[in-house]
Amino acid sequence: MSSVRGRLRRLAELAARRAARLHPDALTLLGLLFAILTPLVAYLTGNPLYAALAASLSMLMDSLDGAVARIRGTASKRGAFLDSLTDRVSDAAIVLALHFLGCGYLLVYLVAVLSMAVSYVRARAESLGIGGMAEVGLMTREFRCLGLLSIYLLHYAFGVRVAEYALAAMLAALGATVVQRSLYVLRSLGNGTAGR
Repeated sequence: MSSVRGRLRRLAELAARRAARLHPDALTLLGLLFAILTPLVAYLTGNPLYAALAASLSMLMDSLDGAVARIRGTASKRGAFLDSLTDRVSDAAIVLALHFLGCGYLLVYLVAVLSMAVSYVRARAESLGIGGMAEVGLMTREFRCLGLLSIYLLHYAFGVRVAEYALAAMLAALGATVVQRSLYVLRSLGNGTAGR
């Protein structure tokens, strides 16, 4: 898994060199725009492929903004906060689009909640001084994005029932990741009482 993550990040760094003339915040906001368009495209067209295209553009912008900030030497806490906030909204919008494509609302809701829980555990752990959270667990951000795009493509190729099975599998993997990350944080904190 870590080798796949490494390859994806290297690809993002290469693409970021090409996009380095753009401001990282502009890329962040473009990613948010494409994410918000994803459920609208799904609702208006009913076509999973078009929704996947909007979602993939959002994910591309998200993978570039941090890398561009590092290349330009403009990485900041402000940018990191904006990126984290827009990521949560983007995740919810991209998952919501699956409901407009016919996936059951309860399944979509649970995937959205657990996806945010995975991100929350990381953010809270980092606020407590625990590093390395980006690598902990099965469904890291890269794999959540790849998983969602795969579900859109499965929907297009095989229909809504197969997409729901894939969404249920993703739900189980997200649940496992919340447990993995929570156990990692609890072990890292030991018997401390930090953050209460």
